[in-house]
Amino acid sequence: MRKITTIKLELSDWLYNAGIVGIANIFDANDVEYTKGLNYIEFEDSALDDFEEKYFKYFIKKYEKFTSWYKLISFQDYIEGFNINTIAEKDIEKINKYIKDIKKKLTSNSYKSGYLLIKDNKLDLLKEEKKLKKIKLTKKQKAKDAANSIQEQFQIIKAIIQYLKKDEVKKVILSKNIIYEVIQKFWSEVSFLNKNCSTKNMYEEYKSYFLDSAINYINEDKNKFKYSCFTCNGKVSNLEKTKAYTLTWINQIGVDMKRKTSHFWNFNADSFICPICNLVYSCIPAGFTVISGKGLFINENSNIESLIKINRHSLDHNSSFEDLEQETYYNIVENMSQSSVEHFQKEIENIQIVKLDSNNDRRPYTFNILSKDKLRVVSENKNRLKSMIKIHAKVGNKEYLNLYREVLARLYDGKNQFDLINKLLYLKLDEKFNRIQFIDMILKINNSFFEGSDKGKMVSYKTIDECRKAGLLLRNEYINKNAKNKLGGISYRLLNALKTKNTARFMDTLLNSYMYLGKQVPMAFVDALKDVDRFQSIGYSFVLGLQGEKINNDKEEEKGEVK
Repeated sequence: MRKITTIKLELSDWLYNAGIVGIANIFDANDVEYTKGLNYIEFEDSALDDFEEKYFKYFIKKYEKFTSWYKLISFQDYIEGFNINTIAEKDIEKINKYIKDIKKKLTSNSYKSGYLLIKDNKLDLLKEEKKLKKIKLTKKQKAKDAANSIQEQFQIIKAIIQYLKKDEVKKVILSKNIIYEVIQKFWSEVSFLNKNCSTKNMYEEYKSYFLDSAINYINEDKNKFKYSCFTCNGKVSNLEKTKAYTLTWINQIGVDMKRKTSHFWNFNADSFICPICNLVYSCIPAGFTVISGKGLFINENSNIESLIKINRHSLDHNSSFEDLEQETYYNIVENMSQSSVEHFQKEIENIQIVKLDSNNDRRPYTFNILSKDKLRVVSENKNRLKSMIKIHAKVGNKEYLNLYREVLARLYDGKNQFDLINKLLYLKLDEKFNRIQFIDMILKINNSFFEGSDKGKMVSYKTIDECRKAGLLLRNEYINKNAKNKLGGISYRLLNALKTKNTARFMDTLLNSYMYLGKQVPMAFVDALKDVDRFQSIGYSFVLGLQGEKINNDKEEEKGEVK
């Protein structure tokens, strides 16, 4: 009877935690049972049966639609919907671009190495690639004259696509795509990413290097082992390969212990890891979510449940890394299980945001910290933030600002929102942005930010609303006096003063405006002169009201949407 062994993986630093999340994601994608403790996962050794298959299955399921294989086979939809009777020059351009792309991919080294593993040899992709020719027209020919050439190329392309969609071919090519488009961004030089193993079966290589040694280690009697794993402190018999490993294969993380012994105490290299931890680190790519060479991992390690949940992303609705960031930051708050802000502030530790940029060879990883104060602001304003997700402001011919992204970026950098508010109000004056209810929301989010960073700079929400109403009242008075044409100039002068934090110029413009009506300036402005940030909050609220639109978004904020 087989002896059942239980493996327990406890949370540690961000790198190891990413590996643990990766293993959990792989298990979940393959319906493998495991237990979640407060700060660990636990599973029986049988969970590692055929783990190499489960490993690649997870990546293929998650990233299939982002691979070059998927882009190649997706052209079939275009072919099926193509009308040969209505050929235009744009069709020829699209077809030629596809032919260029597919020829490049089919002759790439990663695809060529994959062909050696495919037993189905009914189609030679390299021979088929040579048959593909771009559609060319003479100066006298029109697009419709290329009909026959297009049909010929379509026949070749359809044959290639049908072959690529075969189960065996698909599995090999997609695995190659995943290796070079996702996994290699995190680690290299070992297993199937060893340059001597590029033409070997990637499943077998993963099993041989990572899995077999881990399983052997699980079944060993460790009572007499004298070395300790650098990561989990588990016992290791000796420091030879298959018994202990280094971290040199993890990109820009490990130290070459043969040539860099000066990095260690007394020149004695001791950062060896056990086979189990070696397997965990191989799953780091599954802990991150990657789009176009950029990856994201949220190290929220208050408990394993939150850590796994926050890092679980469906890529169906995310077409860019920026979209992924937006969803992630919002999910951080949505996934918090605390029932109140007070509990939230007491229990949640600072959260580490780890970003990977694989194009940055010198510094691929960058780190940001989400403090309790920043998380509190997001939590308190999550409905306002949610309503901004799809709101854009046009700032140029082809340039747009996403309000949600802009607000969050300033929050997480510890900056106030005044520059964004100023820009949006200028756009409003130029009639390029009319959704001023969102400017009001940003003002209140900014005020919430000051509550955590410096309460002395905070203005009551009642005062913000009163100053906005004062601006609206002033506008109505000018309209009643047939002086509406003066409002634009007043608004521009006030915004310029706020932008440069020139309280004297702002008050001078305000005094003149009220003197024109024979009325007194509201006392809130006098009180605000004591602090420039309070002054800006009140000033922008006033200018917002001066735009002449009533704002009542309390119910909309509760729903998390704005009509």
